[in-house]
Amino acid sequence: MRLSYLVLAVIMVFMVSGCAEIEPPNPAKILQKPLGEIPLRVGMTKAEIVSQWGEPDLKDDSSGREDWVYRGRYSGLPIDRGYLSKTKHLYFDGDYLVGFDDK
Repeated sequence: MRLSYLVLAVIMVFMVSGCAEIEPPNPAKILQKPLGEIPLRVGMTKAEIVSQWGEPDLKDDSSGREDWVYRGRYSGLPIDRGYLSKTKHLYFDGDYLVGFDDK
């Protein structure tokens, strides 16, 4: 069952890669790490997140804290790893991640 989800994910990446704003991972990387990189965890630094996810789509510091937004790219995926299928909001205190949620 997991293999069928992986195959579906690979096919979907190839189908939407022509109009995606980001460069999708190559098939070898997907097979090595089918669920992506290390998931978010409180305490990560901004540099760690940027190294895994790239620059955010939006940065906002109007609320007194720094908020980053990564928009979901492939909403039809049956799994959510990183910001592939759901928009993520990340909240920072200085250089460290203090919280995150899906919107």
